[in-house]
Amino acid sequence: MGMLYIPFAGRMAGLKNELTYLLTAGTSICGVTAITALAPAINATNRDIAIAVANTVAFGTVGMLAYPYLFHSLCITPEQAGVCLGVSIHDTSQVLGSAMSYKEVYGEEMALKVAAVTKLTRNLGLIGAIPGLTYFHAKQQNASKVDAKDKNQYVEGKANIKDTMSGLVSFQKYVPSFLIAFLGMSTLRTIGDYTLIGDAAVSPSSTYLAFQQTMDFIGNDFSKYALGTAMAGVGLSTSTDSLKGVGWRPFAVGGTGALVVGGTGFLVSSMLM
Repeated sequence: MGMLYIPFAGRMAGLKNELTYLLTAGTSICGVTAITALAPAINATNRDIAIAVANTVAFGTVGMLAYPYLFHSLCITPEQAGVCLGVSIHDTSQVLGSAMSYKEVYGEEMALKVAAVTKLTRNLGLIGAIPGLTYFHAKQQNASKVDAKDKNQYVEGKANIKDTMSGLVSFQKYVPSFLIAFLGMSTLRTIGDYTLIGDAAVSPSSTYLAFQQTMDFIGNDFSKYALGTAMAGVGLSTSTDSLKGVGWRPFAVGGTGALVVGGTGFLVSSMLM
């Protein structure tokens, strides 16, 4: 629902297309990671990135602190609470933090496991969301160019649109490199697990152990530094000056979008559990 509501709300609030799409990706998929993946594909400015990141951090932190208690009172089972936490909160780290709080306060480890699986499944939405938002942004940009041209330049405008759209279908233009790496590593891990796990159940081989150690190093150790470097890059290119004069509209769109995403998760989990 967030993918539908936030673009509509952004248009109604008069936000720039780039900012609206960043808010859509950050709120609906996986927070800052989705924002940093989408931003170069739509040529977003540092100001737009800063506003979208501020939304994600602010509302994600509120959710991380408040939702464990809210969903404990609203949800019937720990599994339902885990689904709601995994859907409602933006960043993966925030989801895991809230789920760990739920586990510590209420002694329900199942909520942590379900929240982690739900959030990682939600992150897979990057595969479709980033190219999709890039495509719709390009269509809007092309439509604006056509509207700006006079009658004598219309034929030339149509030719430019055709060239641009044909370029978008290529991977280099249409799919960010981040997304290719994400999909490739997910595929590698899945193939490795399915190929080696059968033999490991009987007698763990040196190949299986080496594969597990390598994946653990990349996923648990190396990724911390890589993500930290990426976030530092975002921070170094962002100034608090870019938030001056922003007004309330971007935060109203981001906040109501977060409520729509969380409410949808609660309704769906209530029907399924």
